[in-house]
Amino acid sequence: MKMLNKLYIKVVLVIIVLNIFLSISYYFFGHDKTLEMSPKVYPYKVASDSVVGGNSQVSLNLDGDTPTMSCRLVKSDYPWPYCEMTITLSDDVTQGVDLSGYDRVFLDIDYQGVQEDTAKVRVNIRNYEPKVFDPKDDNTLKYNGIEYHAGFAQGGKEIGYDKFQVLTWWLFDYNVAIEESGVKVDNVSMIQIATDSGSVLGDHTITVNKIIFKGDYLSPQAFAFVLLSTWIVAALIFLFYELFQSRKRVLKMAAHAENLNQLNKELETKYSEVSLIATKDELTGACNRRAIREWLDNLARRVRWGASRLSMIYVDLDHFKAVNDTFGHNVGDQVLREFAELVYGKLREDDRLVRWGGEEFIIFCPNSDIEGASQVAERIRSTVESYQWPEVGILTCSFGVTEMAPGEGVTEMIARADEALYHAKRNGRNRVEVLKKLI
Repeated sequence: MKMLNKLYIKVVLVIIVLNIFLSISYYFFGHDKTLEMSPKVYPYKVASDSVVGGNSQVSLNLDGDTPTMSCRLVKSDYPWPYCEMTITLSDDVTQGVDLSGYDRVFLDIDYQGVQEDTAKVRVNIRNYEPKVFDPKDDNTLKYNGIEYHAGFAQGGKEIGYDKFQVLTWWLFDYNVAIEESGVKVDNVSMIQIATDSGSVLGDHTITVNKIIFKGDYLSPQAFAFVLLSTWIVAALIFLFYELFQSRKRVLKMAAHAENLNQLNKELETKYSEVSLIATKDELTGACNRRAIREWLDNLARRVRWGASRLSMIYVDLDHFKAVNDTFGHNVGDQVLREFAELVYGKLREDDRLVRWGGEEFIIFCPNSDIEGASQVAERIRSTVESYQWPEVGILTCSFGVTEMAPGEGVTEMIARADEALYHAKRNGRNRVEVLKKLI
């Protein structure tokens, strides 16, 4: 018995040492998988609106590892002057680089020029989508985009993929199905850095100091499984060893196996709970897109058959970026949580609240016409306006409301609600705008 106990202690010590070694190895080698967009590896080039009839001028200065784009936006018949720098990852757009193994990107970009304190830079990760791509139209490469204030000499920013969004105009113009509407970076052929959509005329200079994609060689979940596996394997070895000792030991190990079985049941229960969490937005508790995909498809089918109605409300918190910039992201996150709680208090039994991205939410209202949805939107608007937000004070939101027509798809309905939301923003915010359904 003493020998058995000594062996057990030795096995445990070996596993502990092995786990320590694995943990140290994971700390030093399992993190920070990186891919840098160096001009020594990937070619950089520039373009302007001159390719579509504009008069803007652009040039590229490749000085070591810091490419600089010099741009002069000039007024012309083309209504949206721009300059952009393109990093080519693959000459064949159908055979790009898989960036899905990373979960964030480090952007160290300097901007100098007109309205330097407020101007933003656009970063688009262009991904090949076989169901959408048209070789005759480069714009059919998916736009996974973000627009942010880079500033000058302010250092880099690490931005998670969850902050990127697929551009709404791209979804609408190419009639992209909801299944293909999420951010995807598994076949990236180019990355574009451009002046923002509201850039004023004049001189603009954008310098790319660093663009580095980051991720983990091994996810924390997978590493935890490796550690757990070492204990499970050791337990099995020890079990077989004890089976040869005596019938008494066999009976004891049978009891141990029963305990393991109970542990497996608990793990299955926890797995079910995790699966449920995966359908919810972690911050606000609202549904995510995955959670409502099948439900929304079924409901849209019933609308097409004339068996049901579906209205929707597109909600956007007004000036939410200013909240983050002024009070910090912790306060911003708390605002989003409290906003979701307020909205839930005003929804009807069948209504579904979905966090669509950032400070944007969508409320789907089944079995409801556009008037009913408008009333819900107005109740929420009034509640949010009158609520006293801790630290922030007063906060408002804008709404775009529409109803699905029997002959249209979900993407078209969302695009129309987005247009209504745009009107609400343009007309002063803190209001409900309605676009009637198509006849």
